[in-house]
Amino acid sequence: MRYLVNYFWAIFWALIMFVLMIMPSNEVGIPLFEGFDKLAHCGTFFVLTVLLYWGSIIKSKRRASKWITVIKVLISTVIFAFITEGAQLYFAPTRTSDWWDIFADVVGIGMGTFAYILYYQKREF
Repeated sequence: MRYLVNYFWAIFWALIMFVLMIMPSNEVGIPLFEGFDKLAHCGTFFVLTVLLYWGSIIKSKRRASKWITVIKVLISTVIFAFITEGAQLYFAPTRTSDWWDIFADVVGIGMGTFAYILYYQKREF
């Protein structure tokens, strides 16, 4: 139960992301400019990654191994990126699923990981 409490915001954000990504595109809204979709993918996965790192910091009371935490978060968020794209492919006929969305997701994940590493730069890996 404590695990869910530590990761509540990350789980909540992941559920919101999943619902928004499988909604029909005409209900989500009109993009402000071309490429807005990729920016939204990058930003949402950045927030998810940061929330997961924050949950791991809280859970471990700042004593977690950085490498193990980084590997767990990277694997889980990349898998979630593929799941959301697969869900768009099968559950949202008006949405398109492409590799550039996954690339934007991974860029957001990388940005969140970079922020985590910078946050802990004085501690040893």
